[in-house]
Amino acid sequence: MQFTTFHSEEWNLKTFHTIGYQKDSETLHVCLHGGSTLEVLGVTEQRLFEFILAPYKEQYLQNQLLPNHEVKVVQSKS
Repeated sequence: MQFTTFHSEEWNLKTFHTIGYQKDSETLHVCLHGGSTLEVLGVTEQRLFEFILAPYKEQYLQNQLLPNHEVKVVQSKS
């Protein structure tokens, strides 16, 4: 799995900084600033690209992805 890191200040991101995507399981991994990761299940590639291209990524995550997909929270091990 490859990860993409967004410059938090440039994108005005307060909650996350990095995303990864597992195509075979359609799982979006959202790495939060606090160290935990959200696993957003059932995210199609189309939705992934919409998220990447969205100018307001946190709003897209909160309004489009989280309410419409199963989400697992993976706590950091530290």
